[in-house]
This record gives sequence, C-alpha cells and structure tokens, in this order.
Amino acid sequence: MISIAICEDSIPVQSQIESILHAACPDCPTEVFSSGEELLAHVRSGRERFQLYLMDISMPGMSGIEAAAAIRQSDPYALIVYVTDHKEYVYQVFETLPFRFLIKPVEESALERVLADAVRHLESRLQLFHFQIERCRYQIPLQEILYLESRLREIHLYTKEQTWQFYGRLGAVEQELDPMLFVRTHMSYIVNLDYIRSITDTGITLRTGAYIPISKRYRESVREKHLQYLKWRAGQ
Repeated sequence: MISIAICEDSIPVQSQIESILHAACPDCPTEVFSSGEELLAHVRSGRERFQLYLMDISMPGMSGIEAAAAIRQSDPYALIVYVTDHKEYVYQVFETLPFRFLIKPVEESALERVLADAVRHLESRLQLFHFQIERCRYQIPLQEILYLESRLREIHLYTKEQTWQFYGRLGAVEQELDPMLFVRTHMSYIVNLDYIRSITDTGITLRTGAYIPISKRYRESVREKHLQYLKWRAGQ
C-alpha cells in the first residue's frame, strides 16, 4: 500500500485518475490537489509525505515541474509521474528524476501498469543491504546507498550522511545488490543508478556532486545499462 498525491487542475481528469486508482488499489490513501501551490503547502505543513505523485506538467501558476523540483529538495525518494498532453516535455524534466510519463488522455491500462511498477520499485529500493563491522551487524536500505568503493580488502559504502567501511570483495557485494538499481563502473566502483546526473566516457557525476570513474572495460555496459534505466523510468 502506497500513499498517492494527484496534482491536476482539470476536475474531469482528477476524477478519472482517482477513479482508476481506487479501482486498482482501493487501500491506497489518495489526496487530490488542484495546483502546485496547494500541493506544496500541504507537503510543507508536515502533515503527510506521499510516496507517489501524479503531476500535471502544465498548470496555471506553478508548473508541475517547479512543484516536483521543490518536492525533490526535501524528498529524494518520492516517485514522480508526469501526466501531460505535451510529449515534447518528456526529455526536459530529468533533473527532477521522474519515474514515468503518462500521456493524456490517460489510459486505464497505462495508469494501472505505472502503479504496479511503482509498487515493485518501492519494494526493491527498501530492500536492505547487510554488512558487518567487527562484531556488529548493520543494514541499510538500498535507496540510501550512493555508491560503493573497493580499496584493497576494504569496502567503503557512501550515503548522503555517512561513510561505512567494512571488509569484503566488491564482486561478492555486487551479487547482493539489485541489478536494476546498481551498475559496476570500474573494478573498484559500483554506483546507484538513481543518483546519476551525467555520464561521459571517463566518469559519472552524481546528483550529490561526487565523481566516479568509468574504466574502458565497463564503458559500454555502463552506457547501455543507464540507457535501459532511463527508458524504464520513462516507461518505454
């Protein structure tokens, strides 16, 4: 069960989307907002944090892209689905890391598929990675891992808040990670695809500003996997 926000200025479209969601997931709590300003006021009040946003791009006042960017600043893990009748927007909004795009008029089967994919993706990201430091066992949700680095026999695991160090082999760690979320870029590095901002032939820049090298051996596979990931995020 996931919490869902619908942000759409057209009342008929609101009703259509809400009706499809209630039929597909009757237990999912859903709130409807008519503008980006109204949605942000609700989110900033601290009353509720949504896991999935169905966001109209073109609205009077604040656009859906602007509202999504504001949400991203406080919640990097929310899934944002843009609902639009302007296909040209699809490749202009990746800075807000959209999960999917729905083209108006919204088809029931397309929205149901997005909902099913969102549930699977959230479950995958909340899986736990386990490691041990001396005699203590730790666990971290996969979604919090930015990247992992191997230094001799030691693994450095980076999150936004902290760096963990434990003994292990990167090859063994790779087997424990979700291949849909992580990519090997180098004999010493594994990166979370969710955090990639840009890629060149020699390296990756993360949304945190960190730079991760790409070795020649992995260059082709990194680009291919990142392209597959972007297509999957766009529902293609």
